[in-house]
Amino acid sequence: MSEHRADQIARLLHASFHGAPDRGISKPDLARMWALELQWFSPEDSMGIADRLLEFGWLVEDEGSMMPNPHIEPLPPDLGWQPFSGSFTVIPAFVPPSTNDAPEPTQSESRPPQSKEQELPVEQSRQPLDRAEDSIQALIAHVARKSGLEQREVVRRAQRKRSALGPVTLWMAIALLAREQGLDMHEVLGIIES
Repeated sequence: MSEHRADQIARLLHASFHGAPDRGISKPDLARMWALELQWFSPEDSMGIADRLLEFGWLVEDEGSMMPNPHIEPLPPDLGWQPFSGSFTVIPAFVPPSTNDAPEPTQSESRPPQSKEQELPVEQSRQPLDRAEDSIQALIAHVARKSGLEQREVVRRAQRKRSALGPVTLWMAIALLAREQGLDMHEVLGIIES
């Protein structure tokens, strides 16, 4: 399993459920929070991500309410962090931490290895995976450091550019902000391409 992908999921769950009631959150409320309140995903993507997180063991359901799997190590997100739908097109199965008490499977119990990741159907994966999305946090930090703006302000201005320009990725909006601030674009491109 990609450790980066698992960390992204752990951050998403921490941000979504930190301070939530002990009884959990219903799937429609969780999808509404991701889509409307936080504006992280579209409503359709939000429901799909919640379904896959439940299917692959990251979420558990009890009487219609969902909550993170109790074996997940909480991972608070950094300031300015936000998930990107491209990071959730493939969701790995949750593998609980191993315990020393678990018996070793015998030869008759062992099964051939199966893929623990599932691709989204083409109709749900509207946007291709973008390598540059992995560098957004570093890009935000660089622009904030070089321009003197706070990271939160960098994200806010980039989001305003996105809403003004239409279908523009966040990393592109941050790059445009960096150019507007007079930063060295070779450094910015180096971060994007890394």
